[in-house]
Amino acid sequence: MRFLWLDTETTGLEVTDSAAFELAFILVDGGKVICERCFFLNPLNDIIKYHEEAGKVHGYSEQDIKSFPDEREQMPKIANFLEEARELWQKDGSKSEKLVIAGYNVEFDIKHLKALLERNGYKFEDYFSNIIADVFVQVKRAGMQKALPYLPDRKLGTVAKHLGVNLENAHDALADIKATREVAGKLYKLGVALL
Repeated sequence: MRFLWLDTETTGLEVTDSAAFELAFILVDGGKVICERCFFLNPLNDIIKYHEEAGKVHGYSEQDIKSFPDEREQMPKIANFLEEARELWQKDGSKSEKLVIAGYNVEFDIKHLKALLERNGYKFEDYFSNIIADVFVQVKRAGMQKALPYLPDRKLGTVAKHLGVNLENAHDALADIKATREVAGKLYKLGVALL
């Protein structure tokens, strides 16, 4: 399977009034990293707002986000990357295979990626299968299997620290997704499957 690991940083929580301004992708085939990409964009407008609570988490100001290229300018680059990632997967030249999306509590990131694509005339389903590899689910499974002890919470930083995974730049999308992949690998070595 070919996995596209995803993490986003967003202007807020809900897609009704917030959006992703940073998207990090790691394309992996058979456990081998093919490429890493990170996109910064400015989604802010009359509907998409900057939320102070989100800024306290990721550390980007409204002015920082406004300095990024406009979402409409970045979207063709993002779509082109997704298209190339999907095309690479098709060893027989067909266009029937789609990417497996992976991440930590990745439903949140999927929600924001879908909204970004839809706002710009693209469809999530054109690139991704319906298989989701969520490391947060793997962490819960590890707890049930007693592969992980009781931890104060299941946040990425807490689990990463327990497993000895370095996460220096938490809430930097690329750093988060690299740590997520490493956590998944360590849990797999402990006998806890990702899928």
